[in-house]
Amino acid sequence: MVRVDMQLKSSKIMNIPALLLPSEFRRFLAMPQGTLYIKPTYGDVKGLEATVSVGDIVSSRHRTLVKVVDYKSKRSHYVSDNIVKGISEYRVVINPPGLLSLNAMTTSTSTLRGYIHVVGEEDLLVIPFLAKSNISILYGQPGTGVVKVDSDVNVALKVLKILKPTIVTYKCGV
Repeated sequence: MVRVDMQLKSSKIMNIPALLLPSEFRRFLAMPQGTLYIKPTYGDVKGLEATVSVGDIVSSRHRTLVKVVDYKSKRSHYVSDNIVKGISEYRVVINPPGLLSLNAMTTSTSTLRGYIHVVGEEDLLVIPFLAKSNISILYGQPGTGVVKVDSDVNVALKVLKILKPTIVTYKCGV
């Protein structure tokens, strides 16, 4: 098993092609885009399964074929052995906060099983999975529960249309 709670130390600066989420759409995408399962008081949502989980807590608590994590929860460091339990395929992508990088999109759409470690932020990586056929995606709704959404290429295209192409200079540890 590969441990990925390592601290990435270098400060390499990279130019990354990405799609930028305009600030006026942040509230829209913060709303649940599927079925919201509210966690019971002092408990977790139990029994949910899907093809993909996006987010550290959701990935550590639910069975999925693909787990997408950035080792953060609510902007704080988060590590759980349950995230990588039983998963041998492993990829690293760079995806700066508030963006959807080409690197992250292509890796997400080509991954059928395994674990994707995001250097940056994983929140918007639900979008490329929406474009895949016949899959379900779980992601966390902070402080509330878990959202389960089925893939739908029309929804993915609608969201992609609001994103703006950009090139970002990103200082990351690689």
